Amino acid sequence: MKNLSALAGLLFLGAACSKSTPPADKPAGLTPSANPPPAASAPPPPPATPPPAQEKVEEMGSAPPAAETIGGKIVLAPARKNDVKKGDNMFLIARKVGGMGPPLAVQRLQAGDFPMAFTLSKRDSMVPSIPFEGEITITLRVDKDGDPMTRKKGDVFGSIPSAKIGKNDLVLTLDQLQTEDVTLGGMGGRPPGLPPGHP
Repeated sequence: MKNLSALAGLLFLGAACSKSTPPADKPAGLTPSANPPPAASAPPPPPATPPPAQEKVEEMGSAPPAAETIGGKIVLAPARKNDVKKGDNMFLIARKVGGMGPPLAVQRLQAGDFPMAFTLSKRDSMVPSIPFEGEITITLRVDKDGDPMTRKKGDVFGSIPSAKIGKNDLVLTLDQLQTEDVTLGGMGGRPPGLPPGHP
């Protein structure tokens, strides 16, 4: 019996020793995360340096020299003060002195606060091939209906009979009234019924 008891004790100890236990200092394994932490994002790149501003180029180019212009100021006569309203259409017309052909230059303006400055140059030419030079007649007409082919009774106008291109201190006075309705039949000459100097 003693031998059986000793054998049973040895078997029990062998079985107990065969069971392995993890060492106490070894941490348990961690389950890997399905979503790993994001990597540190890189700093944003510096903003691109804007290109240097380009100078604006005027469509019309540089202004013509004073010797190739003619101008001055438009004055409204006190007697015509109630006949011209701000915003009225005005036609500024230059012709060669004694010329019977088309106008040398034309501008369409709007009445504002008088005196008003005005300038004519080659840019305003009706026919570019005609030289903008010499002695010209300048007429300014306030046109209530805005139609350059009509002259309505009561339209105000003024004129400078003769001036040389290159002069820029002229005074053009609106001081006359159209006395009757007239419709132009063509660009040349002055229609009947228009006072001298009227376009």
